[in-house]
Amino acid sequence: MKNEIKIVQCTETELKNLINESVNQALSISKESTFQQPEKLLTRQETCEILSINKTTLWRWTKEGKIPSHNIGNRVYYKLSEIQGSLTKSL
Repeated sequence: MKNEIKIVQCTETELKNLINESVNQALSISKESTFQQPEKLLTRQETCEILSINKTTLWRWTKEGKIPSHNIGNRVYYKLSEIQGSLTKSL
């Protein structure tokens, strides 16, 4: 679609409504793309509680590659979506 300039007669109220609709549409698109919820990161303790296992088992499963982990500094985290995906696989 080309950017064409059109001169259209409308009332002040109609113009305000058009501007309002355009701004609201742009804001809703912006919110959807900007404010997506970040991935939920779990601590080792939270992961153990979800899986009903102890930390030794979690460590072993992580070392065996059954559950992916993510290091941030000297801390270890697990993504909730990856834990849920691991549950569908055979541990």
